Amino acid sequence: MPLNSPIQKQYFSISEVAQMFGVNASLLRFWEKEFKQIQPKTNARGKRSYNRKDIEIIKSIYVLVKEQGFTLEGAKKALSARKGASAEAGAVAKKVAKETSVFAKKSTPSLNEKSRKEVVDRLKMIRAQLLAIRDEI
Repeated sequence: MPLNSPIQKQYFSISEVAQMFGVNASLLRFWEKEFKQIQPKTNARGKRSYNRKDIEIIKSIYVLVKEQGFTLEGAKKALSARKGASAEAGAVAKKVAKETSVFAKKSTPSLNEKSRKEVVDRLKMIRAQLLAIRDEI
């Protein structure tokens, strides 16, 4: 199964995931121990069920380790950096939402042309910041 094909099912067995990436099930179990982000559900018998989030994380690890040649430590750092950048983007989005709601409360229904331009300029600046954060991820 190509890495870019869409995922249709909700849960996958370890053998299905191993087949998707062309790796052994033992490698997936090893990655589970090394990368705490991978947390498949297990039933009473210990059978693993990977959800879409787990598969996306495995895909990231696969690309970093197998395709780009990262060490496991390097892949861990890269994944945590991505997580940090995502958290930063979330904080920026919250700040923008707060500023927007404050502005909406203070403004009158009919904004003059100057204040509209200020809003548009501010939104363009925020968009540029968010795109820069996305590019870092």
